[in-house]
Parts: sequence; C-alpha cells; structure tokens
Amino acid sequence: MGQDMTILTDENYVDIAEKAILKLERNTRNRKNPDAFFLTTSKLRNLLSLTSTLFDESKVKEYDALLDRIAYLRVQFVYQAGREIAVKDLIEKAQILEALKEIKDRETLQRFCRYMEALVAYFKFYGGKD
Repeated sequence: MGQDMTILTDENYVDIAEKAILKLERNTRNRKNPDAFFLTTSKLRNLLSLTSTLFDESKVKEYDALLDRIAYLRVQFVYQAGREIAVKDLIEKAQILEALKEIKDRETLQRFCRYMEALVAYFKFYGGKD
C-alpha cells in the first residue's frame, strides 16, 4: 500500500482487509496447525465490538456528538496493541490507526466499521480460531 492510499475512501477497502489478514504472523511452532494465526478470533471480536456500538450510534446521532467516542476508540486500539503483540500485528498490517485518523464524517465512520467487519470475516475465512 502506498503512502497516499487511504483505506476509507478506497472502494476496494474489502480487498485491503483481505490483504492485511494474509500478512498476519502465523504460529509456525503449532505442530497441529502451522498456518494458525497468533491472533485469536476472540481478540479480534473484542476490537470489532468496540466499533459495533459506534456504528449503531452513527445512525441516530450527529457526527459531532461522536467525536469523543472516535478518539477513545483510537486509545483503546493502542492500549490493546500494547497488551498483545498479535493485536499490534493486526493494527499495523491493517493500518487501523491510520484508518481511524481518516474518519472525517458519518460516511467514513461507517466505512471504518465495515472495514473492521471485513477484517473479521477474512480472518475467519482464512482459518482464524480461538
């Protein structure tokens, strides 16, 4: 991905999500499944749950009323990345912090939430488990 590419304004954000998942670190020491991700579904779903409520609120509240929640979301992602190296790997490869900075209005907020859903979907598709 180039420096000038923006996730939330790119019509191919679902493809970007797929590529990010394919770049995630694998646990090659897992003898049963050497293609297993270090990241677990439950950790990824925790990140998604942070965005789901915001998506619902964006349907009924003015964008300006959600600015604090968006800023807090960024803090939560950074915190979770600091707690778990596999989450940090996802946040970096999926450029989640950069995408959060792209949120400028209701449309880009909802696009971010859909991007998170796409990440979860591709994670499960490519074998993500708990």
